[in-house]
Amino acid sequence: MLNFSLHRHHRPGGAQGRAVRVGLALVVLALLGGCGQRAPTSPPPPPAAATGADAAASVRVAPPPAAAASAPERVGPAPEQPRIEPAAACLARSGAKAAAALAVQRWIDRNGIVHYSDRPPPADARELRTLSLAAPPQVTVEASGHDVNLPDQLQQRAVADALAVARAMHDSLGVAMPQGMTLRIVFVRSATAYVQLVGVPELAASAGSYATATRTIHVRMQDDDELNFAVLRHEIVHAIVHEAVGNLPVAFNEGLAEYFGRYRAVGMGGQIDLGRERARLLADAPGGDGGEALVDLLAPAGEDFYLVGGTSAVPREARYRRAFALVAMLMGSAPGRATLTGLLAAQVAQPCAPVASERWLDEHHPGGLAALARDWAAFMRSPPTEVRTY
Repeated sequence: MLNFSLHRHHRPGGAQGRAVRVGLALVVLALLGGCGQRAPTSPPPPPAAATGADAAASVRVAPPPAAAASAPERVGPAPEQPRIEPAAACLARSGAKAAAALAVQRWIDRNGIVHYSDRPPPADARELRTLSLAAPPQVTVEASGHDVNLPDQLQQRAVADALAVARAMHDSLGVAMPQGMTLRIVFVRSATAYVQLVGVPELAASAGSYATATRTIHVRMQDDDELNFAVLRHEIVHAIVHEAVGNLPVAFNEGLAEYFGRYRAVGMGGQIDLGRERARLLADAPGGDGGEALVDLLAPAGEDFYLVGGTSAVPREARYRRAFALVAMLMGSAPGRATLTGLLAAQVAQPCAPVASERWLDEHHPGGLAALARDWAAFMRSPPTEVRTY
């Protein structure tokens, strides 16, 4: 069950927008086995400007998204993985707060619109009913348009995608959504407004970003809704990783966002179509045994990964695709998922500082870093065409 209230409001200067306030309650309880909290109605302030190393630490970036995938035949679900429990304190994983149980109320306003909310209804509300919950919602989603009017369908799908991605990461990698997490999503049309809101001029060409300081997702509105949703899913993964895991090494942070950003909800589950990425992966496949290329992918810290040039000779978009391929390869087998799950658990144990991924992989992946590099290079040289179902 979704409980939500929908509001219309006017932006300064006559620009009209909509903000939707959504509490994800019984659906999350059913899918994730958890509970959570609140949702303020006013949009958050724009994040403070960040430059240099601070920019990469505070903003996670989405590249231009690939086209949306269709939904071919199902493959077997991923096996059960150990649950990663949240625990620690720094900016990473510090946003969730304890919450009391809620009594959700349903009413109809003067315009005939049905509302579900944990706040008292207006005096002219009719057909008021109170729906008592044993526990609060696990995560709250707030979506608004900064300079664009959001269609209802976009708002509803934003909620569905947040749920679907959270469930897939929980079921396949044991990532537990922290209680009381709030996803703030702002859609922006103007390039100038986007840069002002993100606060990092270097990110003007990005399709989306997640500011860790304000826990706000900004999505550059495009004409194709499927591209908007792909960017949104990418940034939702960043938000989940930041709050549930910590400051993961950038290659794995972006690799997870690229992988689950391609997740498409289908019925009660969802799919990732690897075949759509085949040509791109072939074009960016590393040479040799893959060892030097893998070290080059894992080495950049912070802004170096995102810069067009940076310290790597590999173009930025190719770095994203190689990070995607690394996660996709690991997600394709039980030993690979065990490696990825273990790396995430190691990050949970020290959420503030990124794990030294090269050393950790060499010590814990079967065959060490050399075997991982060979498997990764082979994966990119012969990309699978399968559709993975979660």
